[in-house]
Amino acid sequence: MLRIKAKIFISMFILSAVCASAYWEWTPEKGRWINPKYAVKDTAKEQFLWAEQLRREGELEKSINEHRKLIKHFPESEYAPESCYILGETYRVRGDIKESFIFYEKIAEDYPGSPRVFDAIKMKLEMAEKRMEGSSFQLFKGKAKEKGEMLAGVLEKYPYFKEADEKSLQLGKFYLDIKEYKMAKDVFLKLADNTMNAEVREEASFYLVKAEYLSVSGATTDTEGLKRVKERINRFNALYSESKHVEEILDIKNKLDAYEAKKYFEIASYYEKAGKKKAADYYFRIIAENYPETEYGKISLKKVGPAD
Repeated sequence: MLRIKAKIFISMFILSAVCASAYWEWTPEKGRWINPKYAVKDTAKEQFLWAEQLRREGELEKSINEHRKLIKHFPESEYAPESCYILGETYRVRGDIKESFIFYEKIAEDYPGSPRVFDAIKMKLEMAEKRMEGSSFQLFKGKAKEKGEMLAGVLEKYPYFKEADEKSLQLGKFYLDIKEYKMAKDVFLKLADNTMNAEVREEASFYLVKAEYLSVSGATTDTEGLKRVKERINRFNALYSESKHVEEILDIKNKLDAYEAKKYFEIASYYEKAGKKKAADYYFRIIAENYPETEYGKISLKKVGPAD
């Protein structure tokens, strides 16, 4: 008798504890107590509809939890990639880029056959692109570089995505803007060599010239760098003589000529002051013949006169 009373007491205690908890509910259809926080619907469709109903009703946290449960318990269902996309969108709107990326990436990696794949990749590109906005201040150059690497990572994974060329071009310009010239050159060179888009190839080739020039414009001893810029210019002019960038390319060439003419002029002036006229005239002649349109070319021509 005592044993029976003890069992009744324990049962009543458990029952009261269960009923006192807001997390447990009795389900007659299943014949057991369940915790709604962890309970899952019988099918992926039911789980998805339930998660979406909560979202429509403004129960965002609950909806997130239900979509996460769907992915966990029905990973092979047709609803799993859709739940991933919804979670990616939800976190993106919240401004949680890192979490959003996780779910977009999951679609691309785990559900490559899903129609949501291209949407997910596009969103990743747009988010990475948005992170680069307003990052050109040199004070924050390190942080800006990290933001560029985010887009670079996406493009490396999906090089054949239809918008990859345009985004790569934008990435190269971004690196150019923050004065990461080597990274910019790498992007433009790869794009110029690999893209099948003629318009993008021309743009990449132009910006490659610009990146090469900017990378050596402040150097006084990088003769190899100057040589590379000239080679790039010659190649660009040979391939794109009708390009809209012809004037800009010419401007870069003129600046290079002026720089080299100045260098030779300093040598010539040194010999002139030292009284070594023959050596001075040799360099003045080089300037007059090779850089006639520059300021130093005109001065040198006056010193040595026209060639015989």
